[in-house]
Amino acid sequence: MPAHLRSLFAAPLLLVAGLQLAQAEALDLSRASCADFVSMNENDRTQLSLWLAGYFAGSAMRPLLDTDKVTAAPAALAELCAKSPQLALVGAETRAVFIPAPTP
Repeated sequence: MPAHLRSLFAAPLLLVAGLQLAQAEALDLSRASCADFVSMNENDRTQLSLWLAGYFAGSAMRPLLDTDKVTAAPAALAELCAKSPQLALVGAETRAVFIPAPTP
Protein backbone atom coordinates (compact mmCIF):
# COMPACT_ATOMS: atom_id res chain seq x y z
CA MET A 1 0.00 0.00 0.00
CA PRO A 2 1.42 3.44 -0.88
CA ALA A 3 2.60 5.58 2.05
CA HIS A 4 0.07 8.36 1.42
CA LEU A 5 -2.79 5.84 1.64
CA ARG A 6 -1.40 4.32 4.84
CA SER A 7 -1.37 7.75 6.47
CA LEU A 8 -4.89 8.42 5.18
CA PHE A 9 -6.13 5.28 6.96
CA ALA A 10 -3.96 5.79 10.02
CA ALA A 11 -5.23 9.31 10.80
CA PRO A 12 -8.80 8.25 11.74
CA LEU A 13 -7.44 5.37 13.82
CA LEU A 14 -5.18 7.74 15.74
CA LEU A 15 -8.09 10.12 16.28
CA VAL A 16 -10.28 7.32 17.66
CA ALA A 17 -7.44 6.11 19.88
CA GLY A 18 -6.92 9.66 21.15
CA LEU A 19 -10.62 10.03 21.96
CA GLN A 20 -10.57 6.77 23.88
CA LEU A 21 -7.58 7.98 25.89
CA ALA A 22 -9.34 11.26 26.64
CA GLN A 23 -12.38 9.37 27.88
CA ALA A 24 -10.19 7.22 30.09
CA GLU A 25 -8.98 10.37 31.83
CA ALA A 26 -12.45 11.37 33.05
CA LEU A 27 -12.53 12.21 36.74
CA ASP A 28 -15.41 11.71 39.14
CA LEU A 29 -15.04 14.85 41.21
CA SER A 30 -17.73 13.74 43.63
CA ARG A 31 -15.11 11.27 44.90
CA ALA A 32 -12.17 13.69 44.87
CA SER A 33 -10.71 14.90 48.13
CA CYS A 34 -8.60 17.78 49.27
CA ALA A 35 -5.63 15.39 49.28
CA ASP A 36 -6.13 15.01 45.53
CA PHE A 37 -6.17 18.78 45.10
CA VAL A 38 -2.99 19.26 47.13
CA SER A 39 -1.19 16.65 45.03
CA MET A 40 -1.93 18.51 41.76
CA ASN A 41 0.49 20.85 40.05
CA GLU A 42 -0.26 24.58 40.06
CA ASN A 43 -1.74 24.63 36.56
CA ASP A 44 -4.14 21.79 37.36
CA ARG A 45 -5.16 23.47 40.63
CA THR A 46 -5.94 26.67 38.77
CA GLN A 47 -8.00 24.88 36.12
CA LEU A 48 -9.89 22.83 38.69
CA SER A 49 -10.57 25.97 40.74
CA LEU A 50 -12.14 27.62 37.71
CA TRP A 51 -14.26 24.52 37.10
CA LEU A 52 -15.33 24.44 40.76
CA ALA A 53 -16.27 28.14 40.61
CA GLY A 54 -18.57 27.41 37.67
CA TYR A 55 -19.95 24.27 39.29
CA PHE A 56 -20.83 25.99 42.55
CA ALA A 57 -22.19 29.09 40.81
CA GLY A 58 -24.35 26.90 38.58
CA SER A 59 -25.70 24.86 41.47
CA ALA A 60 -26.56 28.10 43.28
CA MET A 61 -28.09 29.50 40.08
CA ARG A 62 -25.78 32.52 40.30
CA PRO A 63 -24.70 33.78 36.88
CA LEU A 64 -21.95 35.88 38.47
CA LEU A 65 -18.26 35.04 38.18
CA ASP A 66 -16.26 36.77 40.91
CA THR A 67 -12.83 36.93 39.26
CA ASP A 68 -11.14 37.99 42.51
CA LYS A 69 -12.41 34.87 44.28
CA VAL A 70 -11.51 32.64 41.33
CA THR A 71 -7.99 34.11 41.27
CA ALA A 72 -7.57 33.62 45.01
CA ALA A 73 -9.24 30.20 45.06
CA PRO A 74 -6.24 27.93 44.38
CA ALA A 75 -4.35 29.35 47.39
CA ALA A 76 -7.47 29.38 49.57
CA LEU A 77 -8.29 25.79 48.66
CA ALA A 78 -4.69 24.71 49.23
CA GLU A 79 -4.81 26.26 52.71
CA LEU A 80 -8.15 24.63 53.53
CA CYS A 81 -7.02 21.29 52.12
CA ALA A 82 -3.73 21.33 54.03
CA LYS A 83 -5.77 21.49 57.25
CA SER A 84 -8.33 18.85 56.21
CA PRO A 85 -7.03 16.53 53.46
CA GLN A 86 -10.03 14.19 53.84
CA LEU A 87 -12.54 16.91 52.85
CA ALA A 88 -14.50 16.31 49.67
CA LEU A 89 -13.68 18.78 46.90
CA VAL A 90 -17.35 19.09 46.09
CA GLY A 91 -18.78 20.02 49.47
CA ALA A 92 -19.98 22.86 51.65
CA GLU A 93 -16.53 23.73 52.99
CA THR A 94 -14.96 24.08 49.56
CA ARG A 95 -18.08 25.81 48.22
CA ALA A 96 -17.56 28.54 50.83
CA VAL A 97 -14.27 29.46 49.12
CA PHE A 98 -16.29 30.57 46.08
CA ILE A 99 -19.75 31.42 47.40
CA PRO A 100 -20.49 32.58 50.96
CA ALA A 101 -22.74 30.35 52.98
CA PRO A 102 -26.37 31.51 52.94
CA THR A 103 -27.39 33.48 56.01
CA PRO A 104 -30.34 32.06 57.96
